[in-house]
Amino acid sequence: MQKLKFLVLLMTLGVKLMAQSNYQSEKIFVHTDRDSYSAGDTIWLKSYVFDATSHEPSSQSQVMYLLFQNKQNKIIKEAKVAVLNGHANSQIILPKNLASGQYELTAYTNFMRNYSDKGFYTKNIKVVSLIPGSVVAMGPKPVLKPEVQFFPEGGTFISGISSKMAIKLNNFPALMKGFEGRIEDSNGKLITTFYPDIQKIGTFVMRPEMGMTYYAVFSIAGKNYKETLPKPELLGYVLNTDNVVFSDGLLINVYTNVNEPAKFNIVARQRGEILMKTPFETVNDNFKFILKNELVPNSGVVEIALEDMEGKVICKRLAYFLNNSKNSLAIKNYKPNLVPKGKVNFDLMVLDDNQKAMSGLDLSIAITDITPPTAFSPKIENMQNSLVFDADFDAEIQKLDSLFEFQPTVSKFYLDNLMLTMDWKKEQVSNSYLPEKNLVMKATASQNQTPADNKKIKLYLWDKIGMKYQEALTDAGGNFEIRDHWTDTVKVLAVNEFGEFVNLKFDGIYSPKIENIPSKAPLAAKTVPNATVVKKTTPVPASKPLSVPSKTLALKEVVVTGQKSRDFKNDYRRRTYNWEADFETSIALDSSSSIQSLAELIENKVPELTGKLNNGNENWVMLDGVRVPVSFLNLLKPQDVVWLDFLKTKDKAVKLGQNDGTVVNLLTAKGKDMSSVFKANNYQTFMGYTYARNFYSPQYAKATIKPDRRKTLYWNPLLKTDIYGKASVSFHNADLTKKYLITVYGTDGKGKTISQRMVLK
Repeated sequence: MQKLKFLVLLMTLGVKLMAQSNYQSEKIFVHTDRDSYSAGDTIWLKSYVFDATSHEPSSQSQVMYLLFQNKQNKIIKEAKVAVLNGHANSQIILPKNLASGQYELTAYTNFMRNYSDKGFYTKNIKVVSLIPGSVVAMGPKPVLKPEVQFFPEGGTFISGISSKMAIKLNNFPALMKGFEGRIEDSNGKLITTFYPDIQKIGTFVMRPEMGMTYYAVFSIAGKNYKETLPKPELLGYVLNTDNVVFSDGLLINVYTNVNEPAKFNIVARQRGEILMKTPFETVNDNFKFILKNELVPNSGVVEIALEDMEGKVICKRLAYFLNNSKNSLAIKNYKPNLVPKGKVNFDLMVLDDNQKAMSGLDLSIAITDITPPTAFSPKIENMQNSLVFDADFDAEIQKLDSLFEFQPTVSKFYLDNLMLTMDWKKEQVSNSYLPEKNLVMKATASQNQTPADNKKIKLYLWDKIGMKYQEALTDAGGNFEIRDHWTDTVKVLAVNEFGEFVNLKFDGIYSPKIENIPSKAPLAAKTVPNATVVKKTTPVPASKPLSVPSKTLALKEVVVTGQKSRDFKNDYRRRTYNWEADFETSIALDSSSSIQSLAELIENKVPELTGKLNNGNENWVMLDGVRVPVSFLNLLKPQDVVWLDFLKTKDKAVKLGQNDGTVVNLLTAKGKDMSSVFKANNYQTFMGYTYARNFYSPQYAKATIKPDRRKTLYWNPLLKTDIYGKASVSFHNADLTKKYLITVYGTDGKGKTISQRMVLK
């Protein structure tokens, strides 16, 4: 018998080779203040966007998408959240009439769409309805066909070599206690048995013979199954590992029946970093290696591969490491105060492996009332830290909480069974989804249901922050896209180059569970009642007003409006500059006036602004006390204006935020303001960024009988530890508070994640 050759790794942590990772994507984790809510509640959340390999805060995407869907995949709420330095704060306000049931929260970036949708972050949310009997309708559960899968360890099944194989029973009903499966050859001879675990994964070891067929034989729910195993290959290599029984690290065995010597590398990777790379030559039939525990910096998945000298993978296997390094929460300077509405103060610290407080952490913290007491396992938090953050393979692994509720050895056994059935799934399926630095507005423009192809479109946009004017060119199908930073609901009016309003159909938000999201139907565009539109063969200059084509010839009616009786001198729309302009005048124009645009009106009343209204930010224009882009003047007629103020002295302009140049404020007649213009044309809406609201935490300075039934007592997505590793927390109790559940997530910004919770009495 040939002598076994032992190759033991003698590398140190300071000598590490970096792998060229091809997983250039991102990962997301979302911390919600709770896991269950009532209809009408607010879900407070903090999102962490990580680089998929290093797990440092991502600098790629600055836009994240949130979906809140029911089990029928209907989108109940959607949000687009601005990401800054890998962090995003937001909230989702649940409808008050939301039915009871299980819902799902999904988060992703556009960049993540280059890989499988299974890499998106998902979390189940329970909702209890405030309306008795209101339960979300559940459709019939799809009946999936039972499926048996076989997974040879390392991916190879070689004749004459003993090797481990996993068998996975997918879509089978619950297995009876004492279930036993058999492995038989084609002669009916019993080779071995297998016993599936709670994941319905079983393992067995066998030595196949060339030319022999093997079967897995078992019975479930009165039905007999006989499934054929993969056929063994004649020659090859088998990779075998053990970190369940072997406690010093990961024991790696390479077996072969190939007589010709060959050179290989044993490579171990985690997060794209090479932990071990050991060359060897196959001069014997068995080679042993050890990857020591101290060389694996993080709990989580490690890839073990047998590669040739060109880097081609011969065998590959995933292993799960559960190391002892962990952080913990510590509470200092806490004095219990369970008086209803009583004030609570304490200092919170996150301790490292050496029980030292960690400074400079970026944390989010939720404190909830758990009266009556809530049972939980702190090991689940370690799972979220290890799997949600550290797993680089594509699988629905976030629901495996139970695997960590056992003793470490048992957990390692279940996790190892799972690893046998997994593989890296980081193949890029697309390269068309780029990291977004701002929102993209995609739409199709049309007139009379005909696409406005290859046209210049003028867009008037009005969001929570202000008004913007942008232009876009459509393609042959009438499609266009623009990028910017919009907030909340954006009102949009679109006009073509001839001054005619056009319809827009916006692309809906992408959902991994819905193939095609129907866009909102565009509203029929109306002509502004107080504007005139004249169709021309050449574009209307930006300073000209819109006009309405006349269907029939008619005598022109001259209307003299005369001086308005209203006292515009004291109008509230002038209060921003204390009702004191350098020049002011009332406006009274009739339809026979030669002034055709508001730009002409301003130049007529303020000659020194002639030709200067479009010079960048040198001159501001305001409508009814609100700054607007000069192009917005095209949406009104001169006859719509009743007052003009001109501010040219620097001290007055500076008070309005205009450090250089001048300010013009135009007051419109009743019903002629910009809001009326948008409404009159059935403006269309586009969802911009969801802005982060402030969490309401009442401060009780004195006794009050007002009931306080809050479940979330404290939420802070921006908690940071100081140079001493301390963060101060202060809040008031609800009426029935007896215990607090404290949940903390975060990062040190260097790839280390924090995931802890504790009960405070």
